[in-house]
Amino acid sequence: MKEAPNILIIDDVSSNLLLLQSILEADGYEVTPIDNGREALEVLKNSNSIELILLDIMMPDLDGYEFLDLKNETLGGEIPVIIVSAKTDTDSIQQAIDKGAYDYISKPFNTRNIINKIRTALGNQDH
Repeated sequence: MKEAPNILIIDDVSSNLLLLQSILEADGYEVTPIDNGREALEVLKNSNSIELILLDIMMPDLDGYEFLDLKNETLGGEIPVIIVSAKTDTDSIQQAIDKGAYDYISKPFNTRNIINKIRTALGNQDH
């Protein structure tokens, strides 16, 4: 049996991290929750097991857009990033897509919707 995909969740709000982690683990995914973008970049540099990233936009220190820029500079675009953000305006969504985000989910999100988008981003692979 194939190992479960490892999903990196980056959100500075611990309740959001716990909610997403519980949803994904219940669906059989491995989860690496991190509460800031700089630490997440270090994890990505030192790990080859991350297959997908769920990223918040509004974070202190390093926001989601800056994270996308740094990730693309250092690691390229091979790991898909799905933005999970309370920012729902068209400009924010377009900026994230322009910076290489695979998809964009607005908070509050629908659990089934987020699982479907993750499966699509991972190529519908069974886990």
